[in-house]
Amino acid sequence: MSNLSQDIISNSGVRIFQDKQLYSFNLDTILLYNFAKPAKKGTVVDLCSGNGAIGLTLTQKTKATIYLVELQKKLSDLAQMGIKENNLVDQVIPINDDLKNIQNYISHDTVDSIVCNPPYFTVENNSKIKDNPVLAIARHEIKTDLFKVLITAKVLLKENSHLFMVYRPERLSELFKDMLDNRLQPKRIRFVRSTKRKNANLVLVDAIKTVKSASLKIEPDLVVYQDGEFTKEAKSIIEG
Repeated sequence: MSNLSQDIISNSGVRIFQDKQLYSFNLDTILLYNFAKPAKKGTVVDLCSGNGAIGLTLTQKTKATIYLVELQKKLSDLAQMGIKENNLVDQVIPINDDLKNIQNYISHDTVDSIVCNPPYFTVENNSKIKDNPVLAIARHEIKTDLFKVLITAKVLLKENSHLFMVYRPERLSELFKDMLDNRLQPKRIRFVRSTKRKNANLVLVDAIKTVKSASLKIEPDLVVYQDGEFTKEAKSIIEG
C-alpha cells in the first residue's frame, strides 16, 4: 500500500508530494511560508528543503528562480515530483547534495532570499532520534548543523538580502550568536505558542546579511489554539 499523498499549504494551489513513512511538512513549514517575504525576482534558495514544501509554495509569492537544496535523495525525489506536477520546471531547480558543495551549483553573493527549516535537535539528545533515518536526519544535526547552515547563508546571500528561518526558542541565544558571527543581523522575530499560557515552542526569524548594525523588531506572539480551536489568526494562516 502506497503512503504517497498530495497536500497543499495555505490554499496555495501548489501540490506537495509527501510520503508519510519518510517525513511530512507540519505547522513549522506553514508558518515559515507565511512569515517569509522573498524577493520578487532574482534567486531564492530553500536550504534543507525536504520534499520542497516551502520552496515550491513560494512560487505563489515570487517570480524568482528557486533552488531546493536537500541532501536526502528520497526527499529530493519527492520535490522533483512536485516540480513536474505543478509545471514548475522553468522556475524551480532541485539540488540533491550536501550544503558544503553548494557553490558547485550557486555562486557566492548571488542570492536574493533564503528560507530554511533546519534540523532543530543536537545529536547528543539521541533518545529522541527516531528509528526512521530520513526523519532523524531531517530533525537532528546528524548531517549538518546550525553553524553550517548559517555559513552557507552568508556565502550565498547578496549584501542586504534576507534569510528567513523557523527554529526552537531554547536555542535562540545560540542562533543569534552564530548569525552575528556570520554577518547575519536579526531584523524581525516572532514567537509561536500553542496556547496563550504555554511557553513559546517555535520562533520565526528574519535576518539580513550586513556589516552594519540593525534594529530588531519583535512582533506580537502567534497563539495557535484557544479553547481547543485554532485562533482566528492561526486559522487564517493555515487555510490561506
